[in-house]
Amino acid sequence: MANQSESSGELAKNVDLVGELTKALEGEQFFLVYQPEIDLHSNAFVGVEALIRWRHPQRGVLSPDAFVPELESSGLIMAVGRWALATACAQGAEWHDKGFRFTVSVNISARQFAWNGFVDEVEEVLTSSRFPSGLLVLEFALRTLSGELTDRLTELTQLGVRLSVDDFEPGPSLLSDIENLPISVVKLDRQFVATLSDSPTGAELVHTLVDWAKKSRLQIVASGIEDAEQRQRLQLEEIGVGQGYLFSRPHEAAEIDRYLEDFSIFSGKPL
Repeated sequence: MANQSESSGELAKNVDLVGELTKALEGEQFFLVYQPEIDLHSNAFVGVEALIRWRHPQRGVLSPDAFVPELESSGLIMAVGRWALATACAQGAEWHDKGFRFTVSVNISARQFAWNGFVDEVEEVLTSSRFPSGLLVLEFALRTLSGELTDRLTELTQLGVRLSVDDFEPGPSLLSDIENLPISVVKLDRQFVATLSDSPTGAELVHTLVDWAKKSRLQIVASGIEDAEQRQRLQLEEIGVGQGYLFSRPHEAAEIDRYLEDFSIFSGKPL
């Protein structure tokens, strides 16, 4: 009886959360923050990653871990993901109109990617926002990209967008998984970056990844950089771009505007 009661309680919680998430979408409680991506060698501002937050009326601002799994399981990720893509592209177009030329990265869920209308949706968003397709980076988990839908990746690249493998941990088998995919960016997992200095094996894997990336003309982005020592190690490993608290926490667009005003180098052009 206790287990049945606990299960009923969990079900009620899940139903309540789905209801709250639906109201959150309708009530515009979701918002995006943007974390800068920095060239580790020139210190230039080269892009932002759009990240979703929920401004909950009782619990305050919630991070994705608190609600994205439920968005996924309930199917609401489709509507929220569409909103996030459109919002990020509209904001990217606004920055572009101000003369800024940097990429905007948006995370795409497995459910979004599996939808047959996804490529058309991306094209429609780019057209309506007037955001240049070459500045949009779509980030996917590696498991999302494998299987029967690899042709869809080619369709996306034909639109001009760039594709990125998110949360990547280098390894010989994983390199073989991505070598035939039409991707242009590999983003190193933050936990891998955190342990890189203490792991000779990790350093060897990065060497292999960097050599392979050079041959394949791929960009490597390191996420979760928190101190100068990590940055220096990544520079020595010839990693080109990084993001993390060492440079900036994620901020709303208005704060990124102020950040850009204070930045001395922007794609080789003084601000």
